[in-house]
Amino acid sequence: MKTSPYEVVFFDLGDTLVDGKHPTTWVPDARGVLDLLHQKGLRLGLISNTGNLTRLQLVAMLPPDFDLAQFEDHLIIFSSEVGVEKPGLEIFRLALARASVEARKCLFCTEELLHTLAAQQVGMHVARLQTPPRSDVGSVPNLLEQLDKLV
Repeated sequence: MKTSPYEVVFFDLGDTLVDGKHPTTWVPDARGVLDLLHQKGLRLGLISNTGNLTRLQLVAMLPPDFDLAQFEDHLIIFSSEVGVEKPGLEIFRLALARASVEARKCLFCTEELLHTLAAQQVGMHVARLQTPPRSDVGSVPNLLEQLDKLV
C-alpha cells in the first residue's frame, strides 16, 4: 500500500476553519476535516495573521470546542507571536523549518489567493478554498487523495 507523500497540512484560521465574521463559529465541515486528517496520521499546523492578539485572546474568540491540541504546538504559527505576516515568504519558510520536512510534503489551505501564491513560491502545495458560505474545506481529504495519485 502506497503511503501519502504529504506529511503536514497547514491551515489558515479566518474563513478557512472559522467564519471570519463570526470567529466563534466553525466553517461547515472544518472540524470534521481536522479530525479525519488527524486520524490519518497527518501532522497539522496553523499559519495565521493574528494582528496584535495574544494566543489567549485568540483562543477566547474561537469556537468553544476548537482544540489547539490537534495541531503540533511548534506548527502553530501566529503572526502576532512570530513577527511576520502572510503573504510574506518568511512566515512560510518558518513553517517549513519548524516542520522539518521538504516543502513538497506540505499542503497549505486558505481562501486567500496571495497567500497560496506565496506558499507555492517556497515550494508548498496549496488548496485555495472558497469563503463561507460556499466553503469547500470539506474537499481537502479528497484533494489530498487526488494529489497523492499525481505524485
